[in-house]
Amino acid sequence: EKLAKETESDGGYKRVVTPHIAKESMYLTSGHLPYYADSMYPPMEMEGEKYYLKSMNCPHHHKIFAALPKSYRDLPYRIAEYGTVYRYEQSGELFGLMRVRCLHMNDAHIYCTKEQFADEFRAVNEIYLKYFKIFGVDKYVMRLSLHSPEKLGVKYVNEPELWKETEEMVRAVLIESNIPYVEVQDEAAFYGPKIDVQIYSVIGREFTLATNQLDFSQGRSFKLQYTTEDNTTDTPLIIHRAPLGTHERFIGFLLEHYAGKFPTWLAPLQVKVLPISDKFMDYAKDVLQKLKKADIRAEIDDRQEKIGRKIRDTELMRVPYMLVVGEKEAAEGKVSVRRQGKGDAGAKNVDEFLQEVVAEIKERKAE
Repeated sequence: EKLAKETESDGGYKRVVTPHIAKESMYLTSGHLPYYADSMYPPMEMEGEKYYLKSMNCPHHHKIFAALPKSYRDLPYRIAEYGTVYRYEQSGELFGLMRVRCLHMNDAHIYCTKEQFADEFRAVNEIYLKYFKIFGVDKYVMRLSLHSPEKLGVKYVNEPELWKETEEMVRAVLIESNIPYVEVQDEAAFYGPKIDVQIYSVIGREFTLATNQLDFSQGRSFKLQYTTEDNTTDTPLIIHRAPLGTHERFIGFLLEHYAGKFPTWLAPLQVKVLPISDKFMDYAKDVLQKLKKADIRAEIDDRQEKIGRKIRDTELMRVPYMLVVGEKEAAEGKVSVRRQGKGDAGAKNVDEFLQEVVAEIKERKAE
């Protein structure tokens, strides 16, 4: 989440927060009802109004765009949210972290002119490539999902010329960017073409990670407008993007991809302090406080166990670093460092270890 927020801040996105519930009328306007009804929870009725749990962030973001008048100077207008959404997955479809009913989505929307579209869409694709490099994803393919002409007005918005135009716009960006892709018919969003990002874990299993969509329909449905340079009004194109997909699904992928051996910056527990005996607990607590002060996720193993058992158990937990402390370390203000899977790394001053680990975390090193 922190990585996504830093990346979006650098990319000029404004952070927003939207409600978890909305009136039926908003989802009728967006077209998610009736197209998406089977994936939404049943409505709640109060005072003659129907309310739905939020199953997507986009209509809420469109309301934010429409809240204040916009001119061409305000575009591209980028807003991002780590939004909570609710999907009614059938009980047989639920699967660990990969298919859940409450999702946390790395979501954003970009409102732009046709002239700005190529640069904005390319910038989103570059975010994907940045993430692939950070997480060591070497094998991936972009899947360009197109509409099916036979299903216009049923599954897709009935605008045949706009479908042709926008599909060619997306295709052109992929070709110009030299990004490998395949085309798939009848897999588009109901409001426009999209790219589904297919990635492969280290054992070769394929995952649909995220999506990057071009929307030519909802801007008109929500009457979104901006004042052009010649003082007329126009409707922006909308890019829907979620480079990390849902938090839960991406963590599920990473668990398999790293086989549980997360790099230090990503590990839930980064350092474990292992006192040889209770006599050195006070020194272990001093070390722990320094670790926490440096924003390192750390714990003490305070069990009445031999040090060999503590080391074995911590190895099995795949904690990146173990700091063994005993009489010698306490007397010299040092720690004996062990690296997960690599064994003894020698004794170091606490401040020296802190400096090295903080740099490793900040740089998001793979190992």
